[in-house]
Amino acid sequence: MTIKSAGTGATDVSPSLAKGLVGAWRLESTEQHLADGTVRPSALYGPNGVGYLLYSSSGRMSVVLTDPNRKSWASTDEPTPDDLQAIRDHFVAYAGRYEVNEAEGLVIHYIEMHVTPNYAGDVAARRASLDGSRLTLSVLPDELPAGTVEYLFKWSRA
Repeated sequence: MTIKSAGTGATDVSPSLAKGLVGAWRLESTEQHLADGTVRPSALYGPNGVGYLLYSSSGRMSVVLTDPNRKSWASTDEPTPDDLQAIRDHFVAYAGRYEVNEAEGLVIHYIEMHVTPNYAGDVAARRASLDGSRLTLSVLPDELPAGTVEYLFKWSRA
């Protein structure tokens, strides 16, 4: 697989995906298609999940996703163990470099920092498709949660 940086201006990277990703995206929905044929929103973000995804022309990205129905903390300075667990259960944020493989329709996130420190240094590849002001990212089969056959993140231009 040949991967070129979104920010290099390399001639073999078509601008349709690499340039089309650049900008800010707002989460519209998540869909988990399960092996039993049912479809549900992500358990992490719920049916009304919110998030922003940013791609820069210099090849940097960041994403923040959460369930807006998380319970407010009684104290922002002294979260309880349950408050901290809710972060793990219903919030994801990471940032790093990204590259585009136009031929395979992939965007690859090189995670440099993550709300869960264990993921720093990981690589997350997503199938990407643009349709006007809409972006769909899908999790590749080897990263799908157990019992899930397809996992989609649908975004619109912010």
